[in-house]
Amino acid sequence: MTGFDAEVARLVAGLGLTGDARAQLRVLAEVGPPPEPVDLPRWTSGADEDEVLARLGLGAEDRRDTLANRPDPERDPDLWWLLERCHHQLVQQLGTTGPLPPWPDLPAATGPVGRFLYVWAFLATLPAVRRYHADRGISDADSWPALAVLGAQMANRRELYGEGGLHTQNWVTHHFRGAIYALDRLHFERQRSWFDARADGGPAPAEPVLGLHIPEGRLTPESVDAALDRARVFFGTHYPDEQYRFATCVSWVLDPQLTQYLAADSNIIRFQQRFTLLPEADKDDGATVVEFLFKRPLTELDMLPRATTLQRAVIDHIRAGRPWRFRTGWFPL
Repeated sequence: MTGFDAEVARLVAGLGLTGDARAQLRVLAEVGPPPEPVDLPRWTSGADEDEVLARLGLGAEDRRDTLANRPDPERDPDLWWLLERCHHQLVQQLGTTGPLPPWPDLPAATGPVGRFLYVWAFLATLPAVRRYHADRGISDADSWPALAVLGAQMANRRELYGEGGLHTQNWVTHHFRGAIYALDRLHFERQRSWFDARADGGPAPAEPVLGLHIPEGRLTPESVDAALDRARVFFGTHYPDEQYRFATCVSWVLDPQLTQYLAADSNIIRFQQRFTLLPEADKDDGATVVEFLFKRPLTELDMLPRATTLQRAVIDHIRAGRPWRFRTGWFPL
């Protein structure tokens, strides 16, 4: 057994981890701790800490609970080991695209400090990612909204599970590396095309593309056009070395089955009409659709509201035993 393996085995036992966690910790063990000790932010006043956490999108309850569950290297040595290496990995990978090797999901036995551990990993990385944005000429007006996904994801967890913390840490790593930016109605991810659509006039494999992500809210054609206009200027200015000719999207919002329920002039269908779809469907995932739309688990399907056409469509489709499919599409920028 190597030194890394022994260290990982100790952490797996100490944190009560299972499944893929051993391999995930092995990757982080190889990353190692940062050259300088991690210095978690300490604000000079309650007003300063409230301002920073609010700019990161944290609501009052999440600000309070985050500060109350600050990890400590002496009290929480195994969790601190994890925080150090996650932070170091983020700093090493600033500016890169694509998913990082996943960070392990922490069991309930790690307590509230475990639930908020990755929040503190992102807070530790905040100065580095802010410097990265500044070096790219990205203003505060565009930097902070990209990072405020942290608070939005924490709010989603609180609404979904009734307690604070963060369980979508692997999604937030994109925003804290400069890979995703929130520009008006859409979020845009610097990506490389993973498919070949040249026969239809689309992107080539590994060509730079902008991946579209859809936060909550109305998806009017005017708001989408405005976001696309901002993206063309933003990426042309701050990433002139990356030529983006195409936008892509992977979402249940592109599922053609929605045309069976929604009017042709509805915002979602008009959004769909911008895209050329790849012929094959991606994963079937009704649970993700329900969590996004209702902020409730799929197990509560019979208790969900039916106030809108879309809500009724999602519920009735699942009740009929039919899957919602994530589809991949593209269009020229």
